[in-house]
Amino acid sequence: MENLLKKLPFYDKSWFNFLRFLIRNFINDNGQQKAASLTYTTLLSIVPILTVLLMILSSIPALESVRDQISNIIYSNLLPQSGLQVSQYLDSFAEKSSNLTAIGAMALFVTSIMTLTTIERAFNEIWRVEDRSGGIKSIVRYWTIITLGPLVLGTAFIVSSTVQSLSFLNQQIGGYGIDWNFWIQLVSFAITIAGFIGMYWFIPKAKVPLKNAAIAGVFVAVTFELLKYSFGIIMSNFTSYEAIYGAFAALPIFLLWIYLSWNLILLGVEISYTLTIFATKEVYPRHPLLSLLDMLNLIYDRYQDGNSTSEEELRSVLGRKELPKWFTYLNYLLDSNLVTITEKGNYVLKRDLDNITLWDFYRTLPYPLPIKDELDDMSANMDTPWLSLLIQRFKDTEQHAKNELDIPLADIFENSLPRQGVETNKSMFDDSDKKTQAKNSDPLKPDDNNLDAEAYDPDAEVVEDNQRKEATIPPDADLKSGANLDNKTDKAIHKSKRKGGLLGILSHDKDEPIITEDDNPYKK
Repeated sequence: MENLLKKLPFYDKSWFNFLRFLIRNFINDNGQQKAASLTYTTLLSIVPILTVLLMILSSIPALESVRDQISNIIYSNLLPQSGLQVSQYLDSFAEKSSNLTAIGAMALFVTSIMTLTTIERAFNEIWRVEDRSGGIKSIVRYWTIITLGPLVLGTAFIVSSTVQSLSFLNQQIGGYGIDWNFWIQLVSFAITIAGFIGMYWFIPKAKVPLKNAAIAGVFVAVTFELLKYSFGIIMSNFTSYEAIYGAFAALPIFLLWIYLSWNLILLGVEISYTLTIFATKEVYPRHPLLSLLDMLNLIYDRYQDGNSTSEEELRSVLGRKELPKWFTYLNYLLDSNLVTITEKGNYVLKRDLDNITLWDFYRTLPYPLPIKDELDDMSANMDTPWLSLLIQRFKDTEQHAKNELDIPLADIFENSLPRQGVETNKSMFDDSDKKTQAKNSDPLKPDDNNLDAEAYDPDAEVVEDNQRKEATIPPDADLKSGANLDNKTDKAIHKSKRKGGLLGILSHDKDEPIITEDDNPYKK
């Protein structure tokens, strides 16, 4: 596939590389699976969210007059034209919110916040962000959105209605006047754009450049309107699905629309993320240790000048292919207490680097040291001053390790402790067996191994003597797999010094060596 793409005349164009990177990221981030999950979440939470919205609007008398206008805008963006029946159902469910108790209202708020948290998690996964700030900040932030969002929308519509009511704006001059329907639609579209921009800029736990969030927001808003218009036309002209689903026809159409909408929204997140990555320089891929040192070097230089380092400056150190690991590197510097965050969200040194050696820094990393081939490639593609000081040290370290480990594996295994342990165990078994045979030859010693004819059955697997609390196994029993032994007997398979050396009677003694299949002298 790559060879076919290279034949295209625009293969080296930046816009084509951007599209390839965007599509590849959307697929690798499981965008469609995330959209399906959010569709299911939306289906369960849409009624609570709309109910909370209507509850807030109803609780403020000044906003009662614009409640229907806000509801129409929400439904027009939430559903295509064929979803009128679904909007009626949702409106009917939300109207019943007046019957809720205080506990029920609180449950609706909690459900709404959980939904927003799920959306935030999906956005953070695309941005490769691990949320370490705790859930309290997210709850407070989303509580603010849920409560202030309807108030802001209501205030905007009140101002719009007030402006429309001004008499001098309704006068016509030369037969021309203000088309308020056009302006209302324009304001509605502007609100949609602002909502998407705010979503891409505000929700991820990363410092998203406002420019990238705006580009993604405008693109998604325009595409959303086109998709909504096209979807409405298609569903209005092709009504054969109603004959299949009957009264439930509105439900699959609603789910399909929500699924397409979430795919588009997540694509917008990928756009803002990809734009941020493409804003960085293209550098040769480096070893993670060198990338971390480069980030730490920038923070150190800024610290020497009495300044902190912004997140944008730190990101500029990494190349385009390194940026997806940006938060992994940053979290390591924070977790190792080398760097801390200021009140403004910048980064400064937390420890004196004079007291930290390169070995101290390296040994806590989950990465191996760079090898000679990697160092040769990087030295040919980089001009970092401090890197030249480390290349020879890394090469010498690799050569020293190579000399120390230049030993055949067979020599290691021949002199290994585990093999000596096996030989020692076998020697102990042989000594124990000789002592047992000597005891059996004593004619004055009572024979403890007299077995009842009925109890001793060569075909039997295990026979337990309830009086003696011992288990017996026939001498010719198969001990290969151990499948015929229960847990009690399996743990008791070891040499008995006082039972005449027969495997027929077992007693559990932790101090005696375990008999294995190869050490069994009675094996045929």
